[in-house]
Amino acid sequence: MLTSVSLMEHFRGLIEEALKGQRLNIDKNVEFYLANLLTCYTHTRRFSTEPVALRFLKAFEERRELKNVLLKEVGDTTLFVAGFFHESLKRKLVDVDYYIDIGSISYNHLADSLSEGSSAHLSPLYRELSERFIELVDLLSEVSERTRLSSINDILRVYERWLRTGSKRMERLLRKMGIEPVSINRHSLQ
Repeated sequence: MLTSVSLMEHFRGLIEEALKGQRLNIDKNVEFYLANLLTCYTHTRRFSTEPVALRFLKAFEERRELKNVLLKEVGDTTLFVAGFFHESLKRKLVDVDYYIDIGSISYNHLADSLSEGSSAHLSPLYRELSERFIELVDLLSEVSERTRLSSINDILRVYERWLRTGSKRMERLLRKMGIEPVSINRHSLQ
């Protein structure tokens, strides 16, 4: 049986491997944050049944402390779902790009909200989470694949994901499969 500590170490190891494989450098605090996020979501945490967009909007109706909690929750949920369960989003009304947008915006608002006061030291963490959201989704996708919760074996799905997100990782995977990705106007797909 894995303990919380060993589970955290397990995810840190997977994240470090994915970072090396993607030649990606992130702040150590972000690396720790991601490992902690994965550890928290492996416990019997239940996802809210309320859509993330409603929780996002609700955040702006609350006082600062609760607003920050809700923005963090939306950012964390969208990062986890887009990274680990992006395939499940194909059966939903919204796709992975929607989760990427709302998650990035949530972390950005949280960084702004925390930029002053006693929590100002956390602002750069959430700013990096916001600005590098797509890269972090890719990173978590690789961790997901390594833990066998999802796999990338359908070339069309990889190509569609690359078209929607512009993901550098998906582009590399396509090239690795012998496909040269061709950029087309994203708006013409809608």
